[in-house]
Amino acid sequence: MLFDTYEQKGLLFNMNFKESEGSLAAYRGDLVLELGEIGDIHGHLKPPVHTIKNTIVLAENDKIKLYVGSLDELALIPKVLDYYQADFSSDVRIILFVVNINKPLIIETGGLIIAAIGMQEGLIWNELIDIAALDKSDFKGQSATKKIDTVYKALADYKPKGDKVTFVEALTRTVELKRAGRGPV
Repeated sequence: MLFDTYEQKGLLFNMNFKESEGSLAAYRGDLVLELGEIGDIHGHLKPPVHTIKNTIVLAENDKIKLYVGSLDELALIPKVLDYYQADFSSDVRIILFVVNINKPLIIETGGLIIAAIGMQEGLIWNELIDIAALDKSDFKGQSATKKIDTVYKALADYKPKGDKVTFVEALTRTVELKRAGRGPV
């Protein structure tokens, strides 16, 4: 299974779940974009340098069909592609919520179309089901994998909003924003 391979490579971080059902496999949690350095003489790694947060990933027959997550910086997209593009299906749907953009973009890079949506705070899952025009009742009684598959199917007609740009052009459209943090009140 694809996500077992990722786990062996140390690419799963802050995992909520990984499971499979038939030919489908699903993962929610963070994915590593740059492994940490070796931290001790036993070879244990320090925390990752970069991650894509709150990912929602659906694979079928070990090919990723849906890849959704949150990036702190648009400039990290090449790291996403370096680590995961080889596992993307030819018709992968990629939606990235990016902290340092304030207008949606449709980025064409590496033969892929990436919907980039500005978001400094919020829950990725809730935003994704809003985009898919679903509500919680659409998931009643479904396994975690089936829930993500339901979202994937609902996104079949999704047309991303925003200017269609190259990755280089997209980098000129970033803004100085940081992820909104929440602490004790």
